[in-house]
Amino acid sequence: MKKLIIAISSVFMLFVTSAISMELRPAVGLSASMGVFSATGTEKNYDETGSIKTTTDEHGAFAAEFGSVFVEMALNDVFSIGVDYVPHALETPQNVSNENGGSTAGENNQNTVEAHFEDLTTVYAKVNLPLGGAYLKVGYSQVDVTSIETMNSGSSYGNDTSSGYTVGLGYDHEVASGFSIRAELTGSDFSDVNADNGVSSSGNRNEIVVKEMIGARGTISLVKAF
Repeated sequence: MKKLIIAISSVFMLFVTSAISMELRPAVGLSASMGVFSATGTEKNYDETGSIKTTTDEHGAFAAEFGSVFVEMALNDVFSIGVDYVPHALETPQNVSNENGGSTAGENNQNTVEAHFEDLTTVYAKVNLPLGGAYLKVGYSQVDVTSIETMNSGSSYGNDTSSGYTVGLGYDHEVASGFSIRAELTGSDFSDVNADNGVSSSGNRNEIVVKEMIGARGTISLVKAF
């Protein structure tokens, strides 16, 4: 993910440099967002023979407030391209469970698991609509999913990367001197995430699949166009 961010940043620095001579219109912005995310997780526990001992399905959702920065290039009066980056991790609530599958965690045998969504990056196209300051946004998002756990067995789950498409609508209100304020609502649909506890043998092997990951995001942005 970090290599992707560096590559995108380099490309946009080239765009900005070219824009000075080509009279394109670069812009930068700061955003504050409220997001709601949900997903369904399936955990499979295998016994010593390699057969599935238990399967647990759970659906969860959480809300998060976060900031982001973006750079954007207006190619003409209608079409712009940009990159939005969230520098801080989005953290899910911590799940606490009993190692033996009970719903009540004991002091000496509880497991805790949470996920951090890091380096959320969206490459997007912004299309101005013939409705005042209204616009349509279509993009492609990618995020690193890091598992943070404390397992009584000493094992740990791996990390993965998820990606998906983002679409939304917004409104841009120009204030003065190249500054404008935007309000937008976007929705995202992410690919499945797979992880296991690192046990190569059949016994004590656990696998987790997180699917149906979707999110909605309301955003207010301050934008400076050059």
